[in-house]
Amino acid sequence: MIEPTGPGLTDPLLPLLRPAATPRPPLLLDTTDIRLRIVPPIARLILVRTFTNREHVPIEVVLTMPPALAGAVVHDMAVSIGDQRWSARARARRRAEGTYDGGAIDGNRAILLEELKQGWQALSVAGVRPGESVTLRFESVIGIGETGAMLRLCPGVDPDRAVPALPDHLLPRHSGVSHPVTLTIEGADAIRVLAAGRDLPPKQRIDGSPIMLEVVVPAGFKGALTDRSADDVRAEMALHCATEIAALLTAGGKVDRARVRDLAVKGNLLTTETSLVFVGPEGEASGVLPAMRKLALVDARAAEVQPVPAAMPPVAEPVSPVIEAPPLDDGGDIQPGRRGRTLPRLPTPNARAPWTVRLGNWLRDHLLPRTRPLTLPLLGRRLRSAAGQVLWRQDGMLSLRSGDPAHLPPAAAALVREVAAVPVVRDTAAALHLTPDHLAIALLARAAARDPATPPELLDQLFPDAVPQPFERLMTMMELGA
Repeated sequence: MIEPTGPGLTDPLLPLLRPAATPRPPLLLDTTDIRLRIVPPIARLILVRTFTNREHVPIEVVLTMPPALAGAVVHDMAVSIGDQRWSARARARRRAEGTYDGGAIDGNRAILLEELKQGWQALSVAGVRPGESVTLRFESVIGIGETGAMLRLCPGVDPDRAVPALPDHLLPRHSGVSHPVTLTIEGADAIRVLAAGRDLPPKQRIDGSPIMLEVVVPAGFKGALTDRSADDVRAEMALHCATEIAALLTAGGKVDRARVRDLAVKGNLLTTETSLVFVGPEGEASGVLPAMRKLALVDARAAEVQPVPAAMPPVAEPVSPVIEAPPLDDGGDIQPGRRGRTLPRLPTPNARAPWTVRLGNWLRDHLLPRTRPLTLPLLGRRLRSAAGQVLWRQDGMLSLRSGDPAHLPPAAAALVREVAAVPVVRDTAAALHLTPDHLAIALLARAAARDPATPPELLDQLFPDAVPQPFERLMTMMELGA
């Protein structure tokens, strides 16, 4: 969604129609690194998760998760790709959502970390190009007082937290496939950190199960000034802002929401009033509308947790004009030509087509001459009839971002899938680097654009620069032109 810059109406349902989860397997994390830094009277948790886009299209990744450290205050979120790093800043929740949606629609780099119900959080990262390895860095802070505290650390799925009622596009995904998870503890030598009564080493491998950590600070402990860094001071200030917000919310009477937001922005806090957001400049990502994909957390309760793969398979190059390749299976090691078989030889330009192909072409050319020319114009007329089911009179926008027919009414969704199955639509989608469903929804949007109440920039949500020539040809064939 792009925030209007002048007078106008914005559809109140638009934020609810962000892309829904598809039935594809979720993306898997490559590594998770957890650093617990103890600097009384606070403890900082730096959580770093990495993943790789092993698909052949730009994607928008969504990770829905419980809090990694119960009771902690999130005050920093950054995403790194290669040698570039983008930090998200606190903004008012609605404004942050609108800013992110606009950036994602334009195909730009965009980041959004938002607070959900019951402490759950959702991170969305748009503009991840094929083959890119992405690092997600979350930082939170919690008070431990002068003597220490009990901390509940949750690297993966939290079995004690029920999933709240959430929209489909925010529902969490779990995986039984494990990945390397490390826990590093930093602090003065006198400070002890125990789990189940045992001292923990400075660094160790753990699984995705929740861990109860006991932080013990000896009586009269005095840390050296050199123990505290600038990041420690910034984290303590964020905790102080969060404490002031809690006091405002529990004081009784009317809550000063503006003051709450000001404190949250000052401390760069993730709260119910603010989200952390970043949107890159135009052209920073690919400029192509991303396809949504879910990122999964490890569920240690799975009946058969699979071992960590020794090496992740490389990113394969596409061998045909297929727009969306499914994620590579962790165990997929079958290669062409195994077991002594030779690779099939490609036909020469003058090779004769198989008899089945020749027969099919003859039947199509001689027995179906009357129905073939009517197929595309008929579909175009049906799209124009269905456009009224999905056109919003407030501002004429459609759910172009999702490319998912599940957002449409059942009759319109069935028609979109029928259009997407037409060979010429599939070929045009391949040429435009879109999915067939996405292109079929764009054709539905073009049919809706014929309505006088629709603004002329409707298709700018999908083609921000200009409508490409293959799409114009397809519109002409379906009689959807102006």
